[in-house]
Amino acid sequence: MSDLPELPVPVPEASPVPAMVPAMVPAMVSATVSAEEPVVPATWTARDADVSWCPASLREALDAGFVLAAGAEPRTIDARAAGWQVTGAGVRGRSHAHRGEHRDDALAIASRDDVLVLAVADGAGSSALSRIGAAVTAQFAVENTLTRLAAATDGTSLSQLGTAMAYAVHDAALRLHELAGLAACAPTALRTTVIIAAIMGETMLVSQVGDGAVLVQRRDGGVVRVGATRETAWAGEVTCFVPDACSMVQAAELRQVSLADVALVALMTDGVDDPFHPLEQSAAQLVAQWREGTRDAIGTARQPDAPPVLGNVDALLRWLSFEQRGEVDDRTLLLAWR
Repeated sequence: MSDLPELPVPVPEASPVPAMVPAMVPAMVSATVSAEEPVVPATWTARDADVSWCPASLREALDAGFVLAAGAEPRTIDARAAGWQVTGAGVRGRSHAHRGEHRDDALAIASRDDVLVLAVADGAGSSALSRIGAAVTAQFAVENTLTRLAAATDGTSLSQLGTAMAYAVHDAALRLHELAGLAACAPTALRTTVIIAAIMGETMLVSQVGDGAVLVQRRDGGVVRVGATRETAWAGEVTCFVPDACSMVQAAELRQVSLADVALVALMTDGVDDPFHPLEQSAAQLVAQWREGTRDAIGTARQPDAPPVLGNVDALLRWLSFEQRGEVDDRTLLLAWR
């Protein structure tokens, strides 16, 4: 493979991660219910998906092993790579389970030597094949980042790593356009968000297209969100997805974090981010639950007691079963710690 041209990917100097403001638990608001109009709780059922995860038109284009892993319900990861332990899971939200639909979220990891790449993706709910787009994009994000980095002239520099990450999203976009042609649909039918976190030594680069969140916990216990915060109580409307042309530009807007004093990294889709809004206030409590177990619920969420989730996929799946009024989206959480 020929040398890769570098994209104009800005890689700022790494800065220490600031401690987070202590979490604030919002008060539960009570409501007066008329005796003449009793509240009937919604009844949610869960059933298997009505259609195959992979459409017949794409079966020859997608590897059978990839399809089996991506379509598994739930999708879990438990691995050790590049000096980090990784535990992750993606589960169908209540709405998809109730309607007999597949999960649109995806997650993936890959590593080589001292480089670890993590990714989560969230297929757009209005796009018919977004589950395919999310799974393919997450896999391309991690695998092609490493492949392109290995092909670079200097595969050990942060600049080359950032270029490889941005090009990996471009690779995914091209692949989604190809799959759209095979499925005789518009590329927008495979739209997805994606977050990529690439760890090289003591530095992490984060690339993000769309929503979701990344948290880091310092060794002193402080927790901070990487990237922009959301200003309102409602999820902002995502205007750019992979494989849209704008996704390449967003993917190249990297954030750099020094990991010298970082003990844990968390990637999540909005199915985990939104129920605990504002994340900047609940993040410390979330990390405490993942590390120490869940005994007390955060805010108005209904959370079952659960043991620590680090290194325990079953505990993570139990944690992801929390209930929050109005939040029925797919949920994906990927944790890396040391």
